[in-house]
Amino acid sequence: MEAFEALEAGDPRQVGRYRIVARLGAGGMGRVYLGRSPGGRAVAVKALPSR
Repeated sequence: MEAFEALEAGDPRQVGRYRIVARLGAGGMGRVYLGRSPGGRAVAVKALPSR
C-alpha cells in the first residue's frame, strides 16, 4: 500500500543529489519525502524545520 502525498508549492524538488518525488509525511520534527537517487534507488529524505 503506497500512501504518498503530492508535493506542494513550497516543497523542495531536489535535495543534494536526490530528486524529490512525493511527500511521505510531516510532523513536529519536520517533513519526510520520497526521493530518488541518480541511479533510481528510492530513499527517504527528512527535512528539519529551521529555527
